[in-house]
Amino acid sequence: LISLSVFAVDPSFIPENLLKRHIALCPQFRDRNGQFYSQGPYALPKSSDLAQIKTLYILDCELYAYNVHNRAYILDDSGEITDVYVNEVDTEGGLSMTADLMGAIYDDHSKTLHTLQLGRGIGDCGASALYSFDPETEKFVLMEARMKNNCDGDNESPWPVVY
Repeated sequence: LISLSVFAVDPSFIPENLLKRHIALCPQFRDRNGQFYSQGPYALPKSSDLAQIKTLYILDCELYAYNVHNRAYILDDSGEITDVYVNEVDTEGGLSMTADLMGAIYDDHSKTLHTLQLGRGIGDCGASALYSFDPETEKFVLMEARMKNNCDGDNESPWPVVY
């Protein structure tokens, strides 16, 4: 079970260069009350030869009825921003890289990133993925992907593993 901590935040807690970049990519970042929503910052594990501190931010782009579109960024201690790209599995089983995450949640304990896209609100279809952060490459590596295309009313059974 993963707990989700998404907070309406004072934008001053998000580094200014990141906030500008994110708003340029996701102009719908603010809700109608002018609030910003983010997760993090999270300290990422270091490789043995990495001197700089890396910090993960997950920022919402758009809110849908039962899905959230996010983007994630890694900042180093000098303020350099790296967009997080992950592999996602398509309906034919092919892999493609994307920076557009759906329902992204970072588990700080296990150092894993989870994504979830529901096909409809009751949760009987959709796609999910689990990624592990590799400190040597500074990338999130796809560990598992699940997908269920048939929205059949069964929201109890686990979705089939496709990767």
